[in-house]
Amino acid sequence: MGGGPSGWGAAAMLSAIDQGLAGIVDAACRYTEIDFAPRWPVTDYTELRYVTGYERSRAFVDCRYVLTDSGLRYRLQSPAVRVNAHLLLPKGRDCRRLLVNGTETPFKPAKVGSSRYVDASVSARGVADFEVLFG
Repeated sequence: MGGGPSGWGAAAMLSAIDQGLAGIVDAACRYTEIDFAPRWPVTDYTELRYVTGYERSRAFVDCRYVLTDSGLRYRLQSPAVRVNAHLLLPKGRDCRRLLVNGTETPFKPAKVGSSRYVDASVSARGVADFEVLFG
């Protein structure tokens, strides 16, 4: 019947959600550096929480997402000391300001096809609270 253990299919599905929709990629070891490119704005969700990680090593990433008319927010709690963010904006929206942990932070606007993004690489130290204010 198929090649490989049945758990492989479940692992592939979880990896697709982690790295695809949730956009959480372990860029180092045990999430000490995270590449963060969530795609929640393409869904109908305006608020959610997503948790992933390695149970055995107790390294977890807890992401909370909120979308309002004035902006969007991601709060990441993790072991990361660096987060490389590539934040998808909702269709028709631009970023006026980016706050990280309450401090205005330089960002680079990016475009892939017709999609707009906010790019920033920041120090985390346990929490990285990204607030994108729409222009």
